[in-house]
Amino acid sequence: MSQKIRQEVKEEFDLIAYAGELPEVAFYESLHYLTEDPQGPCLKLSSAETLFLKKAVVKDYVAIILRDLNPDNRDKGSFRGVERAIINFQRLKNFAEREGLEISVFLPQIANSLNNYVREEINDSLLKDQDIRTINCSFEQWIWFCNELGIKSSLNPTFFKRRLLNFQETINLFRRRQKGP
Repeated sequence: MSQKIRQEVKEEFDLIAYAGELPEVAFYESLHYLTEDPQGPCLKLSSAETLFLKKAVVKDYVAIILRDLNPDNRDKGSFRGVERAIINFQRLKNFAEREGLEISVFLPQIANSLNNYVREEINDSLLKDQDIRTINCSFEQWIWFCNELGIKSSLNPTFFKRRLLNFQETINLFRRRQKGP
């Protein structure tokens, strides 16, 4: 029999799931608010409610990883690229291991997003002609991430010798492209 999730907990789920860069911080703030804060409802959470909130952390991590692996976001101020996706994947993995959560169901989606990003990157003639890249991680980080996602690396160490564009250079380049000549 599934336990009922109270409305206050559902509201906190939404706050955590859309917290942005720090879903774990939002999770612990929500736990405090729901259970200990004198201004909060002072609930005793069921294990189902606590698990429900933990799933919000996973949801937000996956969302921000996918955001940073979306090549269409390279012209947006929120763009942080592959390196930030790797950092957030490590955070997600650590959280899931600590909390006994299964995240393997999300790996194909993340892997697919990474493959799409790489395809866009290597097929971009301007990046290739100018010997520049927006994949902003080291080769070692790249190999680790590919291994974690269970995919074969389609990039070699030579690719990582291209000049790396910083966030602002990437954003400016892709904004100029959208505006056209």
